[in-house]
Amino acid sequence: MDLRVDREAEVPLGTQLGWKLRRLIETGDLGTGDRLPSVREAAAAAGVNVNTVRAVYGRLESEGLVSSEQGRGTFVRPRAETEFDGNAELDARRTLRRQIARLEAELARRPPPPTESGEPRRPAPAGGALLSAEQLEDVRDGLLSRLHELDDARAEVMRRLDELPVAEQPPPRRRPSPSSSSLTGARVRWVGA
Repeated sequence: MDLRVDREAEVPLGTQLGWKLRRLIETGDLGTGDRLPSVREAAAAAGVNVNTVRAVYGRLESEGLVSSEQGRGTFVRPRAETEFDGNAELDARRTLRRQIARLEAELARRPPPPTESGEPRRPAPAGGALLSAEQLEDVRDGLLSRLHELDDARAEVMRRLDELPVAEQPPPRRRPSPSSSSLTGARVRWVGA
């Protein structure tokens, strides 16, 4: 199982690892009842700290995708349990988390938008904090807004490029050859032993 993450990406390592594990579960590569690698094994395979893996496993468990059993490990939950369990708040949070993960993946593929020096950044929620459905909706809406801003900025750049006049390029100037024509006819005087 390939759990390697890209250390050069702007997306946090834990987020990347979470995406990989979710994808493995959603595609069925990790089926119901399959045991996930131990925290230490996953950390070694991904090249991250064990605490990062613990946090990722905790998030997956709070989303209802996996369940941990003390002393046995972490296992993929049955699909029926992850789809709907009757708790409206929990179901809404799961759906919103999936939407947020897709939006984060889309944003990760794009360059970051230019920021103005005085523009405040929203603080990220604490790593282990569980967000309510309302808070998750705010996160989702913020990500959608950023995607729309990027699309608008790209459209504006393309419009400006189309408006630029096409100037004819002058022919390239010939550079003088590397041979030293300025020394033609110069006398060479040898100095030394």
